[in-house]
Amino acid sequence: MSIATLSRAARQSREVSQARLAAISGVPASTISFIENGQRVPRVDTLDALLRRTGSRLTISPTTRTTALEAAAEIRRHVTAGDERQAFRTWLAFNDDLGAETATNRVVLTAYPPAPTGNALYDAALAALAEFRLRDVGAPVPDWVSASPALTSPTVFTDSRYVSAAELGTVPDEFARRGVLIDLESLGSV
Repeated sequence: MSIATLSRAARQSREVSQARLAAISGVPASTISFIENGQRVPRVDTLDALLRRTGSRLTISPTTRTTALEAAAEIRRHVTAGDERQAFRTWLAFNDDLGAETATNRVVLTAYPPAPTGNALYDAALAALAEFRLRDVGAPVPDWVSASPALTSPTVFTDSRYVSAAELGTVPDEFARRGVLIDLESLGSV
């Protein structure tokens, strides 16, 4: 994850403006903007201080897999660009990343609450996926997952517009409760 993505997503997921972060951290808003746009690389202590002011911490994890925070940011970029197919592929890649990890790393990858993607279906699908993959290994589910709202009406979640709810096989409970209809087989081996 880039420092720009990390710092921006951490701030946005806690709904802290750049101006507010500048006020509580003592780091000028212009510097925060440069960091979040990838125009400046902060010192580690500066980045840690900014993250702590958003209620986060800088940690190192023994994995190269994508976090929920990164997946949401990338999905948001694709949704904003109108590239629904790539947004779905990003979500699927996150599924694969979680499925390939140990229980401990699954917790690390889903611990931090992602910023909204700009699409309620993807927001619900990310929370459902995190819960599904964590429960699969008996790991604790973070609060952001439990607090994530369900869709107002069940929606088929696939990259094909030709699949109907009637054609789906088994929908895991974590997805069904949120109104995200995806077949268990689409999630790969569990």
